[in-house]
Amino acid sequence: MTITTAGPRPAGESGPDGGGDGGDGTPARDRWFPLACYATGQLVLLGWWLALHPGLMSPDTVSYVRHVTTGPWTATHSVAYDALLRLSLRVTGDLSPVTLLQTTAMSAALAHLAGALRPYGPRRRWLVAAVGCAALLPPLGAFTVTMWKDVPFTICVLLAAGTAAGIAARPRAGTRHGDGTPPGATVPDGAPAPARPRGRAWDPRLAALGAELLGAGLFRNNGFVVALVAAALLVPLLPVARRWTAAVAAVAVATPPLLLSIGYPALGVAPPPRVFAYQTVFGDLAVAYAERPGLFDRGQRELLTGIAPIDTWLRGATCHTVTRVYFDPDFDGREAERRVSEVMDLWRGLLVRAPGVILDARLCRAALAWQVGSTAGEPGGELYRFSLRDPVLPPGWEGTPVAAVMRGRPLSEGLRAAALSALDAAGAHRLEWLLWRGALWCYLCYATAALARRRTGSRAVAAVAAVVCAQQLGVLLTNTAQDFRFMVTPIIAGVLLVPTFLREARALLSPR
Repeated sequence: MTITTAGPRPAGESGPDGGGDGGDGTPARDRWFPLACYATGQLVLLGWWLALHPGLMSPDTVSYVRHVTTGPWTATHSVAYDALLRLSLRVTGDLSPVTLLQTTAMSAALAHLAGALRPYGPRRRWLVAAVGCAALLPPLGAFTVTMWKDVPFTICVLLAAGTAAGIAARPRAGTRHGDGTPPGATVPDGAPAPARPRGRAWDPRLAALGAELLGAGLFRNNGFVVALVAAALLVPLLPVARRWTAAVAAVAVATPPLLLSIGYPALGVAPPPRVFAYQTVFGDLAVAYAERPGLFDRGQRELLTGIAPIDTWLRGATCHTVTRVYFDPDFDGREAERRVSEVMDLWRGLLVRAPGVILDARLCRAALAWQVGSTAGEPGGELYRFSLRDPVLPPGWEGTPVAAVMRGRPLSEGLRAAALSALDAAGAHRLEWLLWRGALWCYLCYATAALARRRTGSRAVAAVAAVVCAQQLGVLLTNTAQDFRFMVTPIIAGVLLVPTFLREARALLSPR
């Protein structure tokens, strides 16, 4: 991954922030800009790491650690993230190196995306400030130091957004450059438009984009859905050969499912139960039965009661989450696994006979992706954020070395007190729409892309918006609960796009 910088200016010319030529046609401040962004993000995130060392944990974290210690190791979560934890335990005997690495990778991702936006945004100082703000915001800072597979997933998606923006700005072989500006014109920050390519169809940055999309699929089992949607949206935007772009994306999208079905079992990692992948189906059936029981005949009702009592289906009939039925103690996972084909036949039949019921349940469950306001007042609509307590460990773990490293050990009590106070303040219900939900930030990304496209013809900001849209649509397709971590990418991208949005909005409103 190469951190993107702004385009070159003529030798000796100063940019809008000043700064002389660095000797290679790049202003000195532009040469230091990526490092300034990285250092800002790293410094702030290091403070979160010291405060919450070794990192925040959840029941998922316990599952990860169980996979690589007592076993059995299954692919119900990210095998790649499990492997990182296993390596950390074997080499250092601790888990904190993983969260420290997450702060480094997130800082690089912030710098990478800020560098890609630099030619289309305001002064450098405002982008550096946006990076610092993204790292300082309590939800985002604490998220980065949480032992969740969703953290490296988010990092990969942000890197893909930055890389796609850089490729989209590459000139096309035609009358206009890759960002939409005519030959000889200047891009928004005053830099001359880059030279037209010499017919090379392959852009080395496509390999980076493919690796980043692949990482999204490796660090979240359904991440390949986001990669697939992102690829479909990016192909028309990228000025390099579309066949190469599609081929790279195809490899990135196809590899994770192949690993789940063939690769991981060959390494001794058991595949996840089929019912684990169909959690949303059970949620749909619970809602459908509660709302329209007449859709189910006697045999179909017997299928449901063979898996869980009718009361369990009715208790779990909230469209906002599947956890109330799937994780109910009376839900028989083994029976559900045995009869999963019958369950899928029932669900497909309902999709044909009553598509509105299924669609309504899916849209309700995906409210996290599109609804700006909170769903906390509705059954199952409470937003899950973080667990600030030490996780509950399985029987027999107490007193073991693994248990010791899964306890909070802040390296600065003062920073910990400040971090907990900031998280408590940010948790105010009236701030949920702004700090914890990604929908507003999705819409800000789309507005910024539209404004930039209208004024400059830029595809770069549209490429970032395309990746954000892929994340939003991925949640619409696969969401299981109202969980803040599923929409972190749009929040971070949106914060970094605020300076660009303000610049474009000011240009739109300014008298000509």
